[in-house]
Amino acid sequence: MKKYQVQIIFEPFEKQKKAARLLHLLAGFLLIANAWGEFNTPTPALFFVIVQLAAALLIIAYAFTGKKWSAGQSNSNRLFRIIGALVLFYAAWHFSKTNDSLRSLLQVFAGGGLLFLFFTERNIFFPSYVHIDEKGVHTPGNLKQRSIGWNDIDNMLIKNDFVSINTVQNQFIQYETGAILSELQMDEINAFCREKFTKK
Repeated sequence: MKKYQVQIIFEPFEKQKKAARLLHLLAGFLLIANAWGEFNTPTPALFFVIVQLAAALLIIAYAFTGKKWSAGQSNSNRLFRIIGALVLFYAAWHFSKTNDSLRSLLQVFAGGGLLFLFFTERNIFFPSYVHIDEKGVHTPGNLKQRSIGWNDIDNMLIKNDFVSINTVQNQFIQYETGAILSELQMDEINAFCREKFTKK
C-alpha cells in the first residue's frame, strides 16, 4: 500500500508553542502567590511555602531555557506541566484544610488546566506532516489526526510552498510546507492524489 508524507508548518501547533512559555510563567507566578499568601498568615506552614517557591523557580527557569532542551523539549515540557499540576493539587489540599475554599478551587482549576495541556501539547514540538494513503489524507491534530476520505476531496495539489485541499463541502484547506520536495516527488504524489480523487 502506497503511503506518502509531506512536512508542513501547522499553525495551531506554532501558536501553542509560543503560548507554552507564557503558560509556564503564569503557573510559576501562581505558585509564588501561593507561597507569599501563606507566608503572610499568622502561622505559616513553612514546608508548604518552600515547596511552592521551589516548584515556581524550577518552572520559571524552564520557561526561559526550554528551547535549549531542543530534542527532548516535548518530554521536558510535559514533565514540567505535571510538576506544576501536582504542586497545585497539593496547594488545593492545603487550602481546603485551612477552610479557604475559594483558593482551593482556584488551585483545582489551574491544576486541571495544566493536566489538559499535558495531553494536548504532546505533539506540538515534533515536525508536522500531512499523510497520504489509499484511504485518504490525514492532517495533524492535538489528540488525533483528522482524516479526509478520497470521496470527500474534490481537488488536491502539492507544491513546494503549500499543500492545498478542496473538499466536496467547499472547504479550502491549505498548509505551508516545512521542507522542500523535489519535482519528481511532487509529480509522484500529485499523480497518486489525482488518481484517487478522480475515481470517486
